[in-house]
Amino acid sequence: MKRSLILLTIILTVLAGCSQKKETKSKTSKQSIDNMLPVIASAEKETVVTKNLSFPKTAEGVQQTQTITYKGDQFLSLTIEQIMPMKEEMKKVVAEVGVAEAQKLLEKSLSEDEKFTQAKSLEGFSTSLEIINEQELKRIHTFDFQVLDVNKAANTEYLKNMKLKEFLKMKPKEYVEDQIASGATEVNQ
Repeated sequence: MKRSLILLTIILTVLAGCSQKKETKSKTSKQSIDNMLPVIASAEKETVVTKNLSFPKTAEGVQQTQTITYKGDQFLSLTIEQIMPMKEEMKKVVAEVGVAEAQKLLEKSLSEDEKFTQAKSLEGFSTSLEIINEQELKRIHTFDFQVLDVNKAANTEYLKNMKLKEFLKMKPKEYVEDQIASGATEVNQ
């Protein structure tokens, strides 16, 4: 009996000793995680994030994708790509002269458009309009917010409807979440 009691005491001591080590480890792990949280939050603010969103085709047949690049609460750039159906008169021109010649005519017409050339001359903004086939056009707008004078851009006729000032008031993460809530899907590339 005495022997059993001694053996039981030894086993309990060993078990108590093992459980203390585990408790120390979990406290250390919790402290380590708590210490890392500010580092993770700081890293998130410094990380450049790029999100690609695809939007459902509109009733007018426009398919849009957006590439949003940001760091913390600051937008760095936005690229909007739209594939859209051509208007009937444009389709007739393409059928008559072909895609390549119609593209040249389109570029000439755009170079003579004062609103288009004013916007295209802005530093930090680029745009293109391309005939991709007999039925569709592709328009790409790229905004580099690190360079673009947003006040100047917002006052040009060509970009007035973009509401750039209101856009930049949003936090990038909120903007992406709002677009997804409105039907956009995130595309991994």
